[in-house]
Amino acid sequence: MKSPKFIAVLLFLAVAVFIAFDQGLFQKSIDLNRFSSNMGENEVKQSLPDIGLRCMDTEPGFPLGNRVCSAKLASFNGIEASQMAFFFKGAQLANFKIDIPWGNHQVMLDKLRKDYGPPVGEQDKPRSGIRLMGWKIKGGALLYNMDKDKNPEIWNALQWVGYKDIEATVKIALRVYGKSIVGLSTKEIEGIWWEIFSKGYITEAQG
Repeated sequence: MKSPKFIAVLLFLAVAVFIAFDQGLFQKSIDLNRFSSNMGENEVKQSLPDIGLRCMDTEPGFPLGNRVCSAKLASFNGIEASQMAFFFKGAQLANFKIDIPWGNHQVMLDKLRKDYGPPVGEQDKPRSGIRLMGWKIKGGALLYNMDKDKNPEIWNALQWVGYKDIEATVKIALRVYGKSIVGLSTKEIEGIWWEIFSKGYITEAQG
């Protein structure tokens, strides 16, 4: 017969394992180049089986998408994190963001520069109090706030914007001038988007 002490230890370990899974403590490194605008909810879930994504509808008219799948994170690629949220427009992935604690702003920035090199675009002036910098990666763009907020309760956001959202933003911008994206190459569309971004007209994923 097992002793009460032995049973207590087993219960403690079981609770610890449950909490660890709930908070994403077993999450391995996440390769951001794996994501694309062609992915649906099931594909995103299958690509991240350890973090327990939970999905729900967003409020009508929510700009980032009509569906969101989110999960708690203990860390993201070795850096403390809080949450990861994926947003879908229709049935396809539009963008996602990862919340990074206030105190880890520079640590995250150093890792981004190490992994992806110098930013493709940087915003000179803040909009809504935020300046962003960004990198071109496979499937879209990766954005991060250039400056740590003065308020320690305001966390940093690492945001991925899918190519289809990039294309939609350029389509809207060109329409103002009576132009179209028809005939433009992917490289040209991305070039226009980064120009719009660097001028500060993009403060979050649009489309």
